[in-house]
Amino acid sequence: MSSFKSISSVQAENLIKDCKDLMIIDVRRYSEFKENKIPNAINIPVEELEWEIEDLKENKDKPILVYCKAGHKSALACEMLEEEGFTKLYNLGQGILGYNGILE
Repeated sequence: MSSFKSISSVQAENLIKDCKDLMIIDVRRYSEFKENKIPNAINIPVEELEWEIEDLKENKDKPILVYCKAGHKSALACEMLEEEGFTKLYNLGQGILGYNGILE
């Protein structure tokens, strides 16, 4: 049973607004990331995540919002992070397609 939460667009917007130490990870390909993204997101494509996890470990106990295009790859990414001991994971359930907040 996973402990990450799938959240809605509204919940994600509130998390972004209210949580000052939130890390936002976009797990889409770079070409998609540069088209549009949630402000302050970092891009780590899901295919590269296992090689980047070591660099993220200092953020293990910080809240992390993970998103992709439709919510499937980000759920996989949350599972990978969870296996490495990350504890405050939030998956944007419908991905960026279902996100109504500000994009850049």
